[in-house]
Amino acid sequence: MSWDHVVELIAVSHSDDPNVTITESVTEIFANRKSVVRNEYYQAIANGLRPNVTFEIHKFEYNGEQKIRYDGKEYLILRTFSKNNEILELVCQAYDDVRTNLAKLRDIVEIWHNELSENSMGEMSPTPVQLFIVPAQLEYKGGGSSEMTDQGNMIETTNTVEVTIRYHSGITPDMFLVIDGQRYDIQYIDDPYNRHETLVIHAERVIP
Repeated sequence: MSWDHVVELIAVSHSDDPNVTITESVTEIFANRKSVVRNEYYQAIANGLRPNVTFEIHKFEYNGEQKIRYDGKEYLILRTFSKNNEILELVCQAYDDVRTNLAKLRDIVEIWHNELSENSMGEMSPTPVQLFIVPAQLEYKGGGSSEMTDQGNMIETTNTVEVTIRYHSGITPDMFLVIDGQRYDIQYIDDPYNRHETLVIHAERVIP
């Protein structure tokens, strides 16, 4: 085993403010560079990933970093595998090969949550409060229902939507979205590839 490859582990963090400040922390270590084994490659392909390289490092030097830089090129860490008590394998994909949806954020969504406030009877009740207005990519899914128009015609409506936005650590499933004046409750949130670059929010329209 040859530990003569210098790599940089990169930890990415984001602020919780609406403008999202990105900070990277870099740690330089020595690693052993390997090719991706065939089984690992085909398993990744089945999940839409394309690993390029594997690095072996000392386990104590890894602290959950998301990226690694080698020979001037950045890689996304797809998976970690513990070989033994001392060695950790990092299966990586070239960062440029990972698809990003940031260029497609051409729609606008509002992100809201409920805050408890005292009403006129002195009771605490939830009050909707707008948190952010963010650019997004919208993809409407199935799960539609029928609605009657003012002209008496029946139309099919779509009740679920997949919303891609820039990564924001402060967004949680107890919040809700407003799109074109319609409320959508968040069902669950994905962080694709654990990149901390985008969030994919799956939401369902609330029908009054």
